[in-house]
Amino acid sequence: MKKWFSFVLLIAISLVFLTGCVPELVTPENSIDSPAPVSEGGSAYENPAGSGKGTLKLYLTDAPGDFKELNIVVSEIKGHISVDGEEGEEETGEWVTLKEWPDGLAVDLLTLENVSLLLGSMELAPNHYTQLRVFLMEEAELVVEGNDGPDGPTESHTLTIPSSANTGIKLNKPFDVVEGMITELTLDFDAKKSVIQTGNGKYKMKPVITVLSGNYSPGELPGGTGSVSGNVSYYASTETSLLGLAGANIELTGGAYIFANTTTSLAESLPEVSEGDFALLDVPAGTYTLNVFAEGYTSYSGEIVVTVDTDTPVDVVLLSEEPGGMLGIVKEAESEATFIAGATVSVSLTGGIITFDSEVITGKNGEFILEQLPVGDYDLVVSAEGYDDYNATATIAVASGEPYSDLEIGLWPESEEPIEPEPTI
Repeated sequence: MKKWFSFVLLIAISLVFLTGCVPELVTPENSIDSPAPVSEGGSAYENPAGSGKGTLKLYLTDAPGDFKELNIVVSEIKGHISVDGEEGEEETGEWVTLKEWPDGLAVDLLTLENVSLLLGSMELAPNHYTQLRVFLMEEAELVVEGNDGPDGPTESHTLTIPSSANTGIKLNKPFDVVEGMITELTLDFDAKKSVIQTGNGKYKMKPVITVLSGNYSPGELPGGTGSVSGNVSYYASTETSLLGLAGANIELTGGAYIFANTTTSLAESLPEVSEGDFALLDVPAGTYTLNVFAEGYTSYSGEIVVTVDTDTPVDVVLLSEEPGGMLGIVKEAESEATFIAGATVSVSLTGGIITFDSEVITGKNGEFILEQLPVGDYDLVVSAEGYDDYNATATIAVASGEPYSDLEIGLWPESEEPIEPEPTI
């Protein structure tokens, strides 16, 4: 079955095609609604007079363990900025929030084998940092293989991480944010070493995290980068327009790369940003899969290609109602036994908000099924070699989650005068 969207007025999809391999690097992900780092005192965090800023990119990866899942929730990452004291005094400093997730960022660490998830990309004043603190929710979930083996039911265990929510996990890793440079920090979470079996099928967790760092200039990223941006909106049959969808999850995957973001809401948007907008910056050139999903809506998955120094716009429409479908048979008119194989059944959504077209070829017994149709009324056309086209004189209604069953369509041979009865249900 072949399906395609053509989004009118608000929707324009532009995909640029390019062949080639994705470089084996860690993944930048950019959040256009990331909060700026905040300092309680502010003085040490202010941009020194006359200097520019550097970029700090925080990544998370995992050395996997022999588990099915290891789910953690990250709430905040802080950095400690050193401040030189007066002569003869010890070095002091202050803690600043580098990245914060008020509702928590849920991550299954075992999905990060051989890939890295960018937690945040921040523009910061040049400074020397002495430590990081990673704050996790105090409970993690471990999913392991059950007694019946890999094909049987799994077992879930709650793991407590003491003090991780209050004081955080202390990581002694000095690093510098340098003007005009990119500082890359990768938090390598060792799942196997972090989970300890205590006997009697019980487990506990003591996070083991290694910090890897590096500095490079923006021009040193192999292969060059582009960006992906667009808008996510939703369509419902009761609406008269497409509406921007805030909080939709955006995921871009390809090779060693994972990018994650959510669409903006009007409450957090800049004046030039609309509800449902998203942007993924510094994406290495290559071919990716874009997945968009939100609770209560249909999902979207499609392939896109990112090229160097180019923005790839991808606007997506989700459905707020479960789609329906049509099914039936095509046969010769006034015949009970002559079914027509290879006929083309085409439908087009009416109404003008969006256009949706779907097409399918009948099977050997004249049968067809059209699935994932947005709720609404459709024009129906059926054509087959040697027969006159069938054009329904009334639209066919599709309801949410319900196939339009027993649709029977008769075609007249070209030599005969066609009569177009309504399809019987």
